[in-house]
Amino acid sequence: MRVILDTNTLIRFFTRDIEAKAQEVKKLLDSSNDIFIPDVVFPELEYILVKAYGIKRDDLNSFFKFLISRDNITTTKEVRKGVEIFQDSKLDMADCIIAASSANGLLASFDKELLVIESIKPYWQNRV
Repeated sequence: MRVILDTNTLIRFFTRDIEAKAQEVKKLLDSSNDIFIPDVVFPELEYILVKAYGIKRDDLNSFFKFLISRDNITTTKEVRKGVEIFQDSKLDMADCIIAASSANGLLASFDKELLVIESIKPYWQNRV
């Protein structure tokens, strides 16, 4: 049976602020269960870990890479590409997923930082 991870489970795991819950999540991550993490969890993780816990970007990047490297965890290809973009840019994770999602199309955006990502093809060429 597939298990879907919510943001709060990963907050417990990465912060260990409630050790008993962190251990439960660790058991799940170490299990053979098929685990899926929805796209929205990644920007939520970034927001909560940075704002509430003061986690630094390098640590956050390590957390994201840890999650997508697990054999029993499935994410979308957009999240996997978004993690790569996150590592190589200063964009927030939501923008990284947007950038990854636009890989085969044109991105209609006025966000100058987003539009400089190499793989982005702007819808409005001269609006940057």
